[in-house]
Order: sequence, then structure tokens, then C-alpha cells
Amino acid sequence: AILARASPTPPGLHAYGRRPAELWKMSSARLAGEGLPVLPAHEVHSKMKLVEPRAHRLPWHVMWTITLVTAVGMAVLNFFTIVCMRRLVGWKFHLMQHVTDTYGVFWGTFMLVACSATTATMCTCLIFKVSPDAGGSGAPENRGWLNGSSSCPTGGYTLQHLIVRGLATILGNASGYPVGREGPTVSMGSNFAFLVTDYLAASHVRHWVDIENTATMMVDEERLAHAKRVACAVGGACGMAMIFDSPIGGILYMLEEVTAICWPLELTFRAFVGTIICALLSRAFLYAMGTDIKAFVIYEWSPQQHVWDWWDVPSFVVLSAIMGIFSAYHSRVCLQVGVLRQTAMKALEGIKPAHRMIEAVLYACMCALVSALVAQMGRCEPLHAGASVEFVRYNCKEGEYNPVASLLVTTSEAAVNLLFSRKNAGSIHPINAGLAFLAYTCLNMGLTGVPVPSGNFTGTMLIGGLVGRMVGSTSESLGLTGPAVSGVYAMIGSAAMLCGFKRMSMAVVVFVATAANDFNLVPPLMLSVVVSLILSKQILPSGYDEEQVLRRNVAFLEPEPPVGMDSMLAKDLFDKLPDCARLPPEAKASAVAKALEIKGMGDFPVIRPGGVCIGFTTRERLEVALQA
Repeated sequence: AILARASPTPPGLHAYGRRPAELWKMSSARLAGEGLPVLPAHEVHSKMKLVEPRAHRLPWHVMWTITLVTAVGMAVLNFFTIVCMRRLVGWKFHLMQHVTDTYGVFWGTFMLVACSATTATMCTCLIFKVSPDAGGSGAPENRGWLNGSSSCPTGGYTLQHLIVRGLATILGNASGYPVGREGPTVSMGSNFAFLVTDYLAASHVRHWVDIENTATMMVDEERLAHAKRVACAVGGACGMAMIFDSPIGGILYMLEEVTAICWPLELTFRAFVGTIICALLSRAFLYAMGTDIKAFVIYEWSPQQHVWDWWDVPSFVVLSAIMGIFSAYHSRVCLQVGVLRQTAMKALEGIKPAHRMIEAVLYACMCALVSALVAQMGRCEPLHAGASVEFVRYNCKEGEYNPVASLLVTTSEAAVNLLFSRKNAGSIHPINAGLAFLAYTCLNMGLTGVPVPSGNFTGTMLIGGLVGRMVGSTSESLGLTGPAVSGVYAMIGSAAMLCGFKRMSMAVVVFVATAANDFNLVPPLMLSVVVSLILSKQILPSGYDEEQVLRRNVAFLEPEPPVGMDSMLAKDLFDKLPDCARLPPEAKASAVAKALEIKGMGDFPVIRPGGVCIGFTTRERLEVALQA
């Protein structure tokens, strides 16, 4: 017979040895009554003290070492990422411009498509040949892990996974997909912190105990998992803090992503320390290279005494209402595109994963081709002295710029910087912004489901900024505005679109206000967020990320139960299990094998005579016991 002893509490303390066992929070009398060995009193006391809920109980120097190593490591990873990305993207656009000037627009477009195809091929081959789980942003899976509903991150946070996602993020952004790097960077931060915690903290949650004269190592996985989640949240906050050069914004982003119910008290200060160290180191690394952090983030510096006035508020409200409604339908279309792509991929299951790799490369080519063709519809404008470096010449003569190419044939961050500028009023006509809006929005929605590391943060800001720029320019021409210029309208539109899509509020306001370097914009930004969120939720109750969590079957426990459960009793929630799934305290090997044949069942109740459930045992423990 194989002994299958159960835990009277949710699984969390795993025993590795000849027989799986669990001795958590059981008195000496209970242990003796169940026929289990009795630990000395001081060992039982220490074990009870160490497993209080939602507490890792690690030595303070261990957790602070994890926090500091995570912050320093993320600063190094971010430095490597942005430098490589900047050089790859700069090389691509420089080569395109050189070929355009030498051989004409046709060959310049061909070179742009060829460069995009090359980097996209490298990206997809790296993902599918080395770590298939590294495709996508990883945000829904990371959110489920930080929520505490899953025992381990979906797909696993391994070193190989971290390296592949980092390299694929660089190559994916260099390929010209209409995305940013926010989601993958947050996932990378959590992945890195997970590995650091596993290395530094594992030895503090292992204990050797004597079970029936057998030395058995017991690992308190609940404590370790709690420590990992704290560190992973710090890593994610560091990632967002570096992308926007906003430590407070990074903390607020993770707070809204994780939700307050899963935010331990200690995490606030740890994230505070981690993000500021990470931000300072990022600045120091770039300063040592002779450049500045502002060259790599969304940042606009145009000091004004009066940024907006009451005359601008009605236009702000109208713009926010437009973006709130549009963000809901934009999310719906993105989700539907994902469903259609998944259906189409199932029809091509026979040649998987080749068809997904081909699709990703072809989509990168299409993004480059559409951007180049639509950019040719822009009319060349004279480049004024002191104009922004974000203006792209493309098919224009020296001393001129193409306003549509400046929004499409460039990076998402550069385009957002151009839209946010308050110095270039009149440089981007509403028609040019409209052309860029149609092209970029369609490409952004069509990207859903393509297996490349992608973040929707910057892309969504760009869409809102384009609409805001159009509304601002139109209002200016009609004399309906106060002192607010079209760049301010672009910021209001970005905030409204972003909050409607991501369903965040505080983080959005802080990120946009930091990018504008002007906290006088906080009141109108908050107003735009309120209007947009109210309208967006009326059309689509759940945001894009929430829908992705549901559709990918990511374990995620909401703070409140569904309304439909209000009238239910506990007995209504009982699982109807076959008799073979109910195991006695001492089960035969044949009974365990039969129970393991049940698919999709991870926990098995252990029933003693009289029909009393004394606990649960996991599939993993039964498999180990069966193989012993």
C-alpha cells in the first residue's frame, strides 16, 4: 500500500522524501491521533510561527538583498535593451533614407520592408525554436501569478525564458510592429525577480524533519511563493519606472495591475526603494555614454505659465468622451481579431508552428509597407529652424519633412513625443494626423494574437494622441480653445484612450504628466480619465486585459465574488467527483493510479471512515508516491 497523507489546509508546504507528508499547524495530539510522528514541541512551535498567512518571514537582509539585486539587474537589462533597440532601429531608418535618396522611394520602401522581415524572422525563430512561451506580452499570465491564484507563473519563469523574451522584445520593436515594450518589460522584471528570489531565499524555507525514521526535506512553498510575488511586483514596477522615467508611475501601475487586495504592506516601501535605485542607475549608465535618459523615453519640455483655461474644458470633455467610446470598441475589435486569428490557426494545425512564424514575418512586412505607402500621401513641408528631431524627411528634399512619415515611419515613442510637443503647433495638419490614425489603428488592431513580445501602452497612447491632435487643431481653427495648444489636446486624448483600454486611472495621469514635465496638467488629465472610464465601462464592462485573462484561462481571483453567487449556498458549490477520486488515508497503488487517470483534477480529497474529509493531497504528490 502507498501512504497518501493529506493536508488539512490548502497546499503550500511540500515534503520531498520517501513518502509525501505535511505537518503544518497540527498539534501533537492531532498528529498522534492520525498516526503521524510527533515533532518535538520547539519544532512544532517554530513551524507554526513561520507559516502565518501572506507572510514570507524571511530575514530582513535577505528580502532587502533581493530588492536591491532586482533593481540593479533591471537597470542593467533596461540599459542593454534600449541601447540595442536604438541602434537597430537607427540602422534600419538610416539605411532606408540612404537608399531612398540614392535610388528612389520604391527601393527605399523595399529596403524598409526587407529590414523589417529580417528582424521579424530572427525574432520568431528565436521564440519558436527556443522558448515558445516568450511570445506575446506575458501581461495576463504575470497578472494571474501576482494575484496569487496560481501556484507558479504560467509557462515558467526560467533564465532561458528571460533571455529569449528580452532579445525578442528588441527584435520585435526593431521590426516595426505597432507596439511598445511595456508588457514584455514588466514580465521580464517579474521573471528576473523570480529567479533572484528562488536563488537567495530557497535555503531559508527548507527544513529537514524526521518522519518515521526517514530524513525528509520539507519546503514551505507558500512562504517562498509570497516572497517571490513581492519581488516580482518590485521588478515589474522597476520596468515601468524606467520606460517612462517615472518611479512613482511604476509603483502606481503595479498597484493597479495587482489590485490593492493582493498588495502587501511591505511592498510599497520596497517598490519605492527599488524604482528609485533603478531609475538613478539607468540615468547614470546613459550619462556615462554621453547621452541622457530623456532621449529614450516619452518626454516633452515646453514650459508655459498657463497651460489650459476654463475655455478648454468643454473641448477636453468632448475629446475624452470620444476616446472613451472609441477605446471600448477598439478593445472589442482587438479581441475579435484574436478570436478570428486563433480560429484560422487551428485550421492550419498541421504545419504548426511554421504557419505562425510565417504569419508574424508577413505581418511585419505589411506594417512596414502600409506605413511607407501611406506616408507617401503626406505633403512635404519646410523644416523650420530649431524644429524637433522627430521630424522624418523620407521622400522630401533636404530642409523639408514629411508629416505623415514623421508619425508612421518611426518608433511609437518618437511619434508620441512629436504629438505631445507644444512647440510645433500647425506642423501636423489634421488631415495628416487622420491618415496616420487610420493606418496605425488598423495595424494595431490587426496585431492581436501575433506571437511576438508586444505592449499596448505606447501604441494606445499614440492612437489617442493622434485623435487629440486632430481635435485640438480643429478647435484652434474654429476659435473654440483657450491657451491650450494641440499638443495639450494630444496628451488629453492619450490619457483618455489609455485609461479606457487599460482600465487604469492614477498611473495614466502620472505617466502623461511626467512625460509633459508639467503637473499643471493633472486636473484636466484626471477629468479626461473620469469621463473616458465611465463611458468605456458602459459599453465594455471588462477591459482588454481582463478579457485576455478570461480567454486564456489564466487563474485570477477577483476581490468580490460574482453577483450570481449571492443567493447560492455552500452545498451548491460542491464538486461532483467520481468515487475513485475520493481516497482513504492509506490507499492502494491501484486506487491511486485509477484516481490519477481523471483528467484536469489537481487536488484529491482524502476521506477517512465515517465520510469525514481530513484534507487534500495534490496530483504531484500522488505521482511521486506512485513512482516510489
